[in-house]
Amino acid sequence: MKIKHVTVFVSDMEEAVGFFTEKLGFSTPETIPIDKYNEVPIRINNADQYLNLVMDENKDGFKSRIILSTDDCLKDYHQLKTQGIDFKGQPQYLSSGLYAEFCDNYGNEYVLLEERDYTEV
Repeated sequence: MKIKHVTVFVSDMEEAVGFFTEKLGFSTPETIPIDKYNEVPIRINNADQYLNLVMDENKDGFKSRIILSTDDCLKDYHQLKTQGIDFKGQPQYLSSGLYAEFCDNYGNEYVLLEERDYTEV
């Protein structure tokens, strides 16, 4: 079993598409006239997995928490900081791995997670 689509609620579709494509490096599967749609798929790393951006004018409603798996949390953390991403703090270690958290402009939360087992044997 694997996740194929995750819904992310946004209030400005054009700005959100720019955030995911320009800052996070994801892509749209085709040319989409953004002003014509209330939903835009964003392809994750050319995989068969998508974030579905859905228009939601209610900024106080339900927000998403999305965990992004990475092989190198520190590298991605520094790369995203240079793209203008504001993190909640520096990467931190847990027994499950290294993680760093940030939000988009709509209150959705993202976690970069480099899974490692740091527990002692």
